[in-house]
Amino acid sequence: MTEKIHSGWYLAAFASGLDGEVAPLAIGARRLVAVRTEGRLRVYDADCPHRGAHLGHGGRVEGGCLVCPFHGRRIGMGESSGEGSRPWVREHEVVECGDAVFVRLTDGPDDDRGLRTVLKAVAESMPLVKAVEQAVDAPAEIIVENAFDIEHFRAVHKVSRVCGMKHSTGAHGELVMDGEFPMPMSPWRPGLGADAPDNGPYVPRFHARAYSPGVVVTEFGPSDEVHVIVTGAVPDGRGGCVVRVALGVLAGLEDQLPQLVAGSERAVAEDVVVWENLNPRITPRFDAADAAVVAYREFCAGFAGLGDLPVGGEAL
Repeated sequence: MTEKIHSGWYLAAFASGLDGEVAPLAIGARRLVAVRTEGRLRVYDADCPHRGAHLGHGGRVEGGCLVCPFHGRRIGMGESSGEGSRPWVREHEVVECGDAVFVRLTDGPDDDRGLRTVLKAVAESMPLVKAVEQAVDAPAEIIVENAFDIEHFRAVHKVSRVCGMKHSTGAHGELVMDGEFPMPMSPWRPGLGADAPDNGPYVPRFHARAYSPGVVVTEFGPSDEVHVIVTGAVPDGRGGCVVRVALGVLAGLEDQLPQLVAGSERAVAEDVVVWENLNPRITPRFDAADAAVVAYREFCAGFAGLGDLPVGGEAL
């Protein structure tokens, strides 16, 4: 299977897993290096232009440059750092939201789809924490597609009712799915729901927005306890992917995080059984119930492939 590296955003890492000032990252076959200096995280292509050594494995920062671990050459960080013939490595846009690190491999305005603005708002009200980080033997696009696969919620996750699910295109070109999951009880607040004395129905809203083939942000819950669930999938360079789930809760609801993390782990475990046993060689026979899945695949087709994106500057 040919692995797809697309333009747009990726949930590339959790900051808590990036050790030291310089750390390796990867998006598919694209090798990256994360550099934290002066309290800011920046991401660059990792291949030294001299001989291709990985700057994230043993490299260090010195005098505003990355020092290659192979020959000690000084490599500029970003195109503007090149002085004369000094080689440099390309910088990529990064947004940190709590523990979640988002990376965009291109800088065209069409590839943002509004995620930068959403992450800023989330960081101010409910910064994200790590819930799941798991290798999965399935293409990355299949993971985010689940948010738009209405039937799978009942069949895989045993959701009792799914109501009013409709997809649309958002103001910035993101793909949106809206609906409700009426429940007899809250899954993270025991005693809240229609089955509890003196309680009304528990009807959480499901509001998912895909900003790239690799990132979907979901707001889930009734209006007074909305949780944010960010699901990301990054190609691993071998035909599979790494699935990451990050969670955000409003101030005062932090006690719900353990149940939310457990629920995310359980949902991913249920999905993995399906993801890893799909046959990618068949031609799907979509019907009317799959309209949102078809819309998601058309959405993905709007992102450019990055097979020919240059990786650095002048050679030595």
